[in-house]
Amino acid sequence: MTVKTRKQGNSLMITIPASFNVKENEEYKPMIDENGILSFIPVHENVYEANKDYDFRSAMKEMGIGDNGNPIGKEDAWK
Repeated sequence: MTVKTRKQGNSLMITIPASFNVKENEEYKPMIDENGILSFIPVHENVYEANKDYDFRSAMKEMGIGDNGNPIGKEDAWK
């Protein structure tokens, strides 16, 4: 499958095939690498930034979720 750029106003548009099941009004961060490869990364809301007073550790205790305090990899949410 090949798609073609087209001009709309001052921007270039690329059609996304319907088979990709991309919903209308979803947000993506466009990127281009040193080889000219275009990527569109989905933008996700950071739930912790939206509610800075949220106490994740307290919520874990309320839900009965244990924590041994020993991160294995990069999942240290406390820092």
